Amino acid sequence: MVDAASRPFAAGAVVVPLILPVLGYVSGDARVMFTVHLFLGAFWFGTAVLGAVVLGPVMGSLSEEANAEFAAGFVPRMNLLMEPVSVGVVGSGIGLASMMGLWASPTPSLWAALALAAALLALGFGPLHTFTSGMFDEIAADDTDHERLASLNKKYGMLSLVELALMVAILGTMAGLRWGF
Repeated sequence: MVDAASRPFAAGAVVVPLILPVLGYVSGDARVMFTVHLFLGAFWFGTAVLGAVVLGPVMGSLSEEANAEFAAGFVPRMNLLMEPVSVGVVGSGIGLASMMGLWASPTPSLWAALALAAALLALGFGPLHTFTSGMFDEIAADDTDHERLASLNKKYGMLSLVELALMVAILGTMAGLRWGF
């Protein structure tokens, strides 16, 4: 998968989202950590919206060959990028909460945010990863099974909607944190 995405892309896709929260935390400035968390979170949310609402339906409407060709470039890059981004978002959120002293007296919104973050990670590293890895395996196969590829893409799209709903819910917990709930 690394070779299909390109080694420089793979290195950057893993290192940047994981190093940014570390740098934000080491800075000791909650504003820097907030910016890192906001940047990575907006990227994750935007990618989820784009994938669930735009790319999934477009890929489903392409011919088998066009779908396989598009997925060959898209799937490895997304698979390598989004898992580190998700870890970076959750890590920066936990670090930000620590920097703001929120763990000293955690509110229901903080616990809900943590539970939703855990659910998002489980979804991303579990079934979504399994589906994208399966798509990559089908694309890389000598004789691509287009029906299986379409089935995996459809399942991925449906779970992407669940991911999106969880992200909207976590945004609600962020508002709750802001207002002290």
